[in-house]
Amino acid sequence: MSSDRVDILAEGTDEVMFTCQGPTATGRCPHTDLRGVVACAGYRIAATGAGPEYWKMSIPPTSQHCPLAWNLEYVGM
Repeated sequence: MSSDRVDILAEGTDEVMFTCQGPTATGRCPHTDLRGVVACAGYRIAATGAGPEYWKMSIPPTSQHCPLAWNLEYVGM
């Protein structure tokens, strides 16, 4: 399991849709659409390689903020 990458999981099935490397050095998502919505919006995320017994966070469908950047801000980085 890696703390700097997350699996993007489909709601309901937890199928891994893709893996994300996280935000850029400025805290921005490198995978946004034209409206600024992050690629993981509407999915769940979990630490890479984590099984279903680990936490999974739902990302709001129209989120424009990288959830990994939220966690970095929480710990003061």
